[in-house]
Amino acid sequence: MTFWQAFKATYSGSVAVLIACPLLALVPVVFELLQHAVEVHIGMYDSIATAKATEHHPLRMAFGMLKVAALTIPFYWVTRFQPDRDATFAARPDPKAIRLFAVYCMFQLGLAALQLFGLPQTGAVLAVSFVVGMIVGNLLLAWGVAAALGNATVGPRRSIAIMARHVPWTFAFSIAVILPLVIPHYAAAALAIAGPKVLLWPVLIADSLLVGWLTAAMAAGGYYAAVRAASKAGVDLMPGNVRRADLSDGMIAAAH
Repeated sequence: MTFWQAFKATYSGSVAVLIACPLLALVPVVFELLQHAVEVHIGMYDSIATAKATEHHPLRMAFGMLKVAALTIPFYWVTRFQPDRDATFAARPDPKAIRLFAVYCMFQLGLAALQLFGLPQTGAVLAVSFVVGMIVGNLLLAWGVAAALGNATVGPRRSIAIMARHVPWTFAFSIAVILPLVIPHYAAAALAIAGPKVLLWPVLIADSLLVGWLTAAMAAGGYYAAVRAASKAGVDLMPGNVRRADLSDGMIAAAH
């Protein structure tokens, strides 16, 4: 699968899951709105000066951690939707998959908590932690995808073995996936701070909806990157006891 095929499959898959599972798609939207409500409450959008002064406000940071959880958990159903674009399979509370994914999710949340609360919030440190976090996330993608699908045969070690040689590709692909949505996300934040206050809540609501799409795109991109790497290693991320799909053919079909 080429870079462009994976990119198109990611965006078609992200839109498809938003349409097929609208209530699940609202989970990150709601938590993004809650964080925006907190930001309005602490005066973050009053001016550029107050935005800088309240950037690391304890209440905002606490709700930011809740938002991170709301961005991580959808990886479960977005991943499960991708192989066959099956909303029923995506939303099914598979006990084994939930147990496996909970471990992966807790690791991701622990890493996020370290970045938010355990490291100095300076520009250089944030830049390094972003790059390191991306690399670690890339290495563990196969674990996360396998866990969400209910496959216990791929854990952290095997995931690293599968993904290691593909980190440069996956890193570049991950950036390419998020940029089309991250750019308007930050533009919305700038408009909320510097724009007319009558537009504040319309902008924040639109931004929250955008974050819902961004969440789906990141998860779908992770799925296609992991399956691409796994297929090259001869590893099937779909467990044998689940209705099988030809993932490689499915990815190529989704890209057209």
